[in-house]
Amino acid sequence: MPNERSRIAPTWAGIIAGAVLVRAFGAMGASRAAPEPAAVADKPVVVDDKPLLGQPFTPGRGPTTAAWREEAITRANELEGLAEWIAATSDRPAASDPKLLIYVREHLAAVRSTAAGEDGKDGKPLSWFSKVVAAWRGAGHERALGNLDVVEATLLRMAPDSFVSGEVPSVQAHVNRFLPLSDPRRVRVSELSLKLVGDAPLTERERDAVVAAMHAANSQRRRDLLRVRSFRNVMFSATAALVPLVVALALFGLARPTAIPLCFNPVEKQKVVCPTAEVAFVSPAATTDRTQTAAAVQQRDLDDAIREAAKPGDILLIEIIGLIAAVVAGTAGLRNVRGTSTPYSLAVALALLKVPLGALTAVLGLILMSGGFVPGLSALDTSAQILAWALVFGFSQQLLTRLVDQRASSLLDNVGGRGATGERHSS
Repeated sequence: MPNERSRIAPTWAGIIAGAVLVRAFGAMGASRAAPEPAAVADKPVVVDDKPLLGQPFTPGRGPTTAAWREEAITRANELEGLAEWIAATSDRPAASDPKLLIYVREHLAAVRSTAAGEDGKDGKPLSWFSKVVAAWRGAGHERALGNLDVVEATLLRMAPDSFVSGEVPSVQAHVNRFLPLSDPRRVRVSELSLKLVGDAPLTERERDAVVAAMHAANSQRRRDLLRVRSFRNVMFSATAALVPLVVALALFGLARPTAIPLCFNPVEKQKVVCPTAEVAFVSPAATTDRTQTAAAVQQRDLDDAIREAAKPGDILLIEIIGLIAAVVAGTAGLRNVRGTSTPYSLAVALALLKVPLGALTAVLGLILMSGGFVPGLSALDTSAQILAWALVFGFSQQLLTRLVDQRASSLLDNVGGRGATGERHSS
């Protein structure tokens, strides 16, 4: 028995080893035969050596740099599948027209290349400067959105009657968001939606009316987005103009601290008060018959005291306090800011505008007070009072930017649209 077991054991070991080798070679052969991920995708229909609906979707594509780019690529893929379905099921002559399908393909290809950041000129990729200018002007988003709108309108002309009838409620909701109540195209779509309650098919003229209303709503939506982008650019431009002013004012204060002294002279306290220093100052004894010479001596003594109390960092300190106050005020104001699905963040642009504006209002407010422009507030007693008023003036920029906030809120309301009973101004 021991000898028999010793003969059986090597036999089983050989069988197991052979199975392992067979499995390994099979896996190697399968890996060689497996196609690349790009080859798994179905090949598009080709006419004249051109794919009808653009390059096939590749699931291995990595994420892009912005949410709107991902949304555009996903929407293009969705419309590609819809176009293939319409071409296969619709009995309308336009659905089988190769030229019209190539037209759809070109627009979808433009959307994908723009959203993926692969646009170029003369066969070369865009330079970084061109990309910055395009982002500033919103060219990429407008191109992607406009091409998607064109494809949607084209597919509505190609689609079978049953599909268009089913899409009328969605078109009506979209039209109600972006067209005013009195717009005849909106009124016409509302009438057609009532007609479809009885399952009556749409005529060619009615289909054209639906497409025209869809096109008008899309155009209004893009115009609203352009207004948001333009307003954002104005905010960024104003911020870019204010920041150098703030820096230049601080540097000027460091170089010549006595040129713009933020100092006060409370006579009853007999001292000169500046943001970072206080100097005792006793005016010459007043006489019943003050001459012009005595007044000049007093003024000269006051200038000497201010020159001694004013420090190079006074203006910089006041700007920093105003800046901090503006940041706090802007943060508190975020409670009224709503999120937006647009690629143009107005909240960020407004927050950045308030920062240099708070620094400037703090300095300018103290200049007005020291010049006696505000009655009763021209003689601050301590440096702490000066800093406290700088904080107040930094907060006060919120009064100046309130109208800007309201305008931004109005623009975002227009982009969001209105409901079926809402009214919109014609534009």
